[in-house]
Amino acid sequence: MFRTLRYAIMVLVLGGVGSLSGPVSGLAGAQTVPSCQTRQIAVSLGRSSGAAGTIYHPIVFTNRGATCAMWGVPAVQPVGARRQPVGPPARNASMGEMPLRHVLAHAQSLSVGVGVAETGNWPPALCRARRAIGVVVSLAPFVGAHFVPMSISVCTRLASVSTRLLSPGRAG
Repeated sequence: MFRTLRYAIMVLVLGGVGSLSGPVSGLAGAQTVPSCQTRQIAVSLGRSSGAAGTIYHPIVFTNRGATCAMWGVPAVQPVGARRQPVGPPARNASMGEMPLRHVLAHAQSLSVGVGVAETGNWPPALCRARRAIGVVVSLAPFVGAHFVPMSISVCTRLASVSTRLLSPGRAG
């Protein structure tokens, strides 16, 4: 019985590794790829979309240099006119999930869907909505603080913005 169970687990694990494609990699050979450097990563805003009271704004990280690796959850802070914080930073919606190490060739992209919940979802006294002119995004040690313009309304008393683990492509 244990031998059968062990075999089944091995098939699942090896089957999962064998199905990796594109810029994502967790294979041992990928460990020799250097980490991405701030100077080689371009940060931009993708096409926004909405669902169930939340608008998702993809923040796209594109490799402008040689092949490199990135992983993690970007830090996102809504900001006002002088880049001062407006409300709390984005909460991590992927807590408990393990980040994948993504290997990016030249011109390949990773993205994160930054969710901005409609401020009308909460009572005004609990939310205290305020306009932000954009967000400052960072992903240490790969990307330093980078301003991304977007006009959004955020709560100042609770986190109405969320972020998550990086994913392949430009859709977030």
